[in-house]
This record gives sequence, C-alpha cells and structure tokens, in this order.
Amino acid sequence: MTGNVAPDAVAAIRRGASPGVDVLVVGTGEIASLEGSIDLLFIGPAAPYSVAAELFGRWPGRVAPGGLLFVHGAFAAPPLTAALLRAIGASRAWRYYGREGALAEYVRADLTHGERVLDAIAQLAQLAYFTRRMAQRRLKREAPRDSVDRA
Repeated sequence: MTGNVAPDAVAAIRRGASPGVDVLVVGTGEIASLEGSIDLLFIGPAAPYSVAAELFGRWPGRVAPGGLLFVHGAFAAPPLTAALLRAIGASRAWRYYGREGALAEYVRADLTHGERVLDAIAQLAQLAYFTRRMAQRRLKREAPRDSVDRA
C-alpha cells in the first residue's frame, strides 16, 4: 500500500489477509528494495500531482497479470484523478472494473483496441461523479462565507 493510508485501515487489511499474505506499507522511494510481483496494490490518496504521477509510474508495473489495483481518491481528488487517467486509464494494460465511492478498482489485463475504447467510455462516465464531488466541495467551502456576508 502506498500514499496516506489510515492506521486503522492497515490494521483491518492485515487482520483480513490470509496466512502467508504479506501486507506492506511503503513509501514511494522504497519500491526498489522489494522483489517479485504484487498481486494486489492499494494506492491511497496522494496530494500533489507529482506524487500521484510518481506512484503510478513506479508501482502498477509490478502488479502480476490478473492482479488488482485499488485507488482510493479516484474520481474524487483532482491531482490523483489526473495522474490515474494519464497513467492507468490510458493504458492497454489495465481494465477499469468499477468504482465504489472514491475507491476505484482496476484489473491487470492485455486489452484489445475495442476493449480499450469501451474501458475509456466506462471511465469517462465517472467524470459526472467527479464533477459532482468538486461542486459539493466548493459549496461547502463557500457556505460559511455566505452566512457571514448575510449577517
């Protein structure tokens, strides 16, 4: 797991892991010290675009074919969403599987051209959720100012 993962989330994942499964929480610079492939990768929220782009540049290539990539903050945080769509969303190596709230799931696969087109459409459909989230955040930030201005 990478990014800003809450300690209680890490504890829950470790409790739910089967015997023999290693759950690692590492920083972006620690990828070189790990050997082998990854079956499941969780990337937590990354604040600036540069950090998110670095995460997607280093880690997903290590996921085994058929492996899973979960991205928390997908289609919710602008920098993470931009880096995700650029590195993973545009890649023929990943199939968009779905989204639950701000958690998106991808499966490592070798997509044909037609599958890539359908995959792109499925991801573009998520931009409505993204736009709604951004509008809600903006309204929350402006709400206290409106009440002060009216007083």
